[in-house]
Amino acid sequence: MSHLILELRPPESQHYASWRERLETVARFNQPDEIHALCEKAYALGARAILTVFDDAIREALVAFQRWRDVQVWAVVPNMFAFIRDLTDLGLVGAARARFMRLTPPAMVRTGLRTMSALGGIRRRDLAVGTMLVCEMELAALRGLRVTRLFLHPQVTEIALAGGAATVFTALAATTQRLGIETGLVTHNPLRAAAVLGPELHRFAPIIAPCNSKGYKMFPNREECERLFRSDPARFIAAEVTAGGTVAPEAALAHTRALGLAGSVLDVRTVEAAFRTGMAVSHVVSDPRGRAA
Repeated sequence: MSHLILELRPPESQHYASWRERLETVARFNQPDEIHALCEKAYALGARAILTVFDDAIREALVAFQRWRDVQVWAVVPNMFAFIRDLTDLGLVGAARARFMRLTPPAMVRTGLRTMSALGGIRRRDLAVGTMLVCEMELAALRGLRVTRLFLHPQVTEIALAGGAATVFTALAATTQRLGIETGLVTHNPLRAAAVLGPELHRFAPIIAPCNSKGYKMFPNREECERLFRSDPARFIAAEVTAGGTVAPEAALAHTRALGLAGSVLDVRTVEAAFRTGMAVSHVVSDPRGRAA
């Protein structure tokens, strides 16, 4: 069966067709109540997991939503939009300090101890070490949330894949194993991920990658991506299912079901369009764990 996952991202980090749409959307989704209402719409459509990059409004909304609904939260870290902004305004040390100061005292102690043990990697500017320190600080700040899966931000993933830095992903897998949660990948380059990780790819489930009937954002092409998906369909979840809004939601979901994929990610626009049109989702059976039945 194919499951639905709502995707949330800070609104200011996204692209818009016009400046007016940007202003209206950012103003709307900086309010936790609006995010909560969107989650309810997605839940009504059958979504039982939320894949999200966090900001304060999203965190507040999801803490309240998890009290009310039995949904998984899949965290995408770090928030690259905020991190790059802080790097520009505060510098590297200031950006790290800003994240450190959001932690509780016990989390500060744990982070300090891990930092001391990783000083060699920090001095060498090791990508895996630096990435995990930032990610763990952001994850520790998500107090009150039940996070069940952890993903690197796609920008970090694509940089690591391009450089063949498999150590970033092994470090991520080790971190999630220590925390007792699962790990996955969000990438536009699933074939590159398979090449870089080799047999270690099995440690990452799910792998979220573009999949749609138009080949939109499917690199290098639709045929090669679908061949990989068919090799282990239960491991893959489809993103960009409406091909930038050019495929109707029901047709988009029918395509991913035909491939046997584990699920489909729905962005804000898709959820609201489907909810307005009363999309029938009786064919979607949602497992409370977010896994394929």
